[in-house]
Amino acid sequence: MVPQENKRKQSSLMSFSSYFKDSSHRFYGAVTALVMLTLYELLLVMGSPSGISIRNAPDAWFRTLLFYVGASPHQMIFILITFSLIAIVVFHDSTFVWRSKIFLGILAESIFLALISGFLIQSIIAQLLFMTGGITHSVLGDLALSIGAGLFEELFFRVFLTTLLIWIGSRFIRVKGLAALLAILIASFLFSASHYIGSAGDPLELYSFLFRFLAGIWFTSIYAVRGFAIVSLTHAFYDIFVLLF
Repeated sequence: MVPQENKRKQSSLMSFSSYFKDSSHRFYGAVTALVMLTLYELLLVMGSPSGISIRNAPDAWFRTLLFYVGASPHQMIFILITFSLIAIVVFHDSTFVWRSKIFLGILAESIFLALISGFLIQSIIAQLLFMTGGITHSVLGDLALSIGAGLFEELFFRVFLTTLLIWIGSRFIRVKGLAALLAILIASFLFSASHYIGSAGDPLELYSFLFRFLAGIWFTSIYAVRGFAIVSLTHAFYDIFVLLF
C-alpha cells in the first residue's frame, strides 16, 4: 500500500509540474489574448447601443499608433485579431500539444489569484478599488472595460514596457537583477500614473497612486512567474469581481 501511495504522490507532483510548465507557454497566452480581445469588442458593441464607447487607455494608445501608420478606425479590430492569430501560429511549435484541461486550469488558477489579489489589496488598503463602480453606465460596457484592462494593460505594461525597460537597463547596468528591479519599479510607476491621464482619468491622490503602484508590482510578479495568460485573466477577473461585488 505504501509504494502505491508513493506512486500516486509522485504522479500528482509530476502532473502539477507539467501543468505549471505548460500553462505558462506563450501559445496559451496568445489564445487567451484572442479570446479576451473578441469578448472585449463584442461587449463594447452590445453595451454601447448609441455607438459611443469608452475604451481602455492602452487600447486607445494602440489604436492611435495604428492610426498614425495609416490604419482607419474600422480596420483596427481586424488588425488586432490578425496579430493575435499570427502570435498563435508563431508560438506553436512541434513539441507543443494543446490540452483543454490546461486551459481550464488556467481559468481556475486566474480566478483563485484574482480572489487572493482582492484579499491582499483589501488587507493592505481597505475600500480602495481599481474601478470605483461603473464607468460606462452599462453592465456589458463595464465588463468589456474589465476584460480590456486585463488584456491591454498587461500587454502594454508587462509584456512590452517591462521587457523593453529590462533590455535597456541591461545595456547600462551590469547587475542583471538590479536592471530587472528598476524596470519593474519604473513600469509599475507608469502603470499607476496612466490611471490619471486624460479627461476620463481619476483625480490624482497619493493614496490611490501608491495602491496602483503596489498592484503593478504584484501583477508583474504574477507575469514573471506564471506568464501572460494567467496575469491577464487574473487582472480581468479581479476587475470583474470589483464591478459585481
